[in-house]
Amino acid sequence: MKKILVLTVLAIAPFFVQAQDIFEKYEDDDKVTFVAMQPKMFQMLAKMSVNADEPEAREFFDLVNSITSFKVITTEDALITKDVDSWVTKRLSSSSFEELMRIRDGGSNVKFYVKEGKDSDHVKELLMFVTGMKDMDIDINGKKMETVLLSLTGDINLKSVSKLTEKMDLPGGDQLGKASKKNK
Repeated sequence: MKKILVLTVLAIAPFFVQAQDIFEKYEDDDKVTFVAMQPKMFQMLAKMSVNADEPEAREFFDLVNSITSFKVITTEDALITKDVDSWVTKRLSSSSFEELMRIRDGGSNVKFYVKEGKDSDHVKELLMFVTGMKDMDIDINGKKMETVLLSLTGDINLKSVSKLTEKMDLPGGDQLGKASKKNK
């Protein structure tokens, strides 16, 4: 009986490793641009550019300190895009992610998903998946981007993210604010 259990675990383990973290799978791939920042980096950035006496600065500092991981992969490779799309689909179906919003602009699609946190204003993870960007005039080090996958984890306050994106005039800030109010 033990042999059957061990063989079963060994047989299915590669599927779980592959399904668990697409970021680790492609972090050393030359066809992918990979960025990962850990909490210490966010804390250093916050200390360099924030005056803690200002309320907005304090809010930014609190938000930055609540982030435990920031990972991004971008690629123009069609096979990797297909693999990332498959990973996102499996991840969404096997966990408690909720779609936050969808944007379609021409051939590009942007989708935001969240995993709820301690209350309706907080999320454990924010996942952004962008496809169809190859016709846009965006490149990184001479590489065109087709697909972007971003994962932000921690104890993230959607209200703070919304305020910051609105102040920086980034798209989606007002929708994040509306979404956090809607979840109440």
